[in-house]
Amino acid sequence: MAKVIYLTGAPASGKSSTTRLLAERVPDLLVWEYGARLTEHVRTRSAAVNDQTDLRSRSAEVVTPDDVVEVDRGLLAFVRAHRGERSILIDSHPVTKEAYGFRITAFPQDRIVELAPDEIWVLHADPLETRRRIGVDAGGRPMVSVEDARRHADLQAAVAATYGVLVGCPVHVFDAAVPRDDLVARLAGRLS
Repeated sequence: MAKVIYLTGAPASGKSSTTRLLAERVPDLLVWEYGARLTEHVRTRSAAVNDQTDLRSRSAEVVTPDDVVEVDRGLLAFVRAHRGERSILIDSHPVTKEAYGFRITAFPQDRIVELAPDEIWVLHADPLETRRRIGVDAGGRPMVSVEDARRHADLQAAVAATYGVLVGCPVHVFDAAVPRDDLVARLAGRLS
């Protein structure tokens, strides 16, 4: 059965690498990577953003609420066009770390209900591991304190739980510290 999966987690929780490995293991999986789509959209209206690393480092400075609404519209159209054909994985994180603290750009209730994911998956990483991963490859992500890494993960999980309540779908929180192959096998199993 084809499912719509909303995958989220704080930065450096392993969403991108896990998604890439899952797509290799499940070749007919359709992946919508929200950050890449948002980067493309912002670049069409402004040359101020070079790539996703640049977008991550300058998030609130360059991404407007209207940008988010437009990308949300594109996502909803994509899901409408492909629902039921193949499983769809939406890689997104509506909580971003900003210079002033955190920003949450969550779907409004009507949009998350229209999206109607079958399941929501949250990747959770230990705050020390998050800091280690950012230190190894920041990719435009700011280094965070242990407390901010914990807060970011908690806020991301809170948004996911809220979505689950609004839509009436299960929310699964996966420990991203398990071996990556085990995690990918577990996720692939949920798609069958």
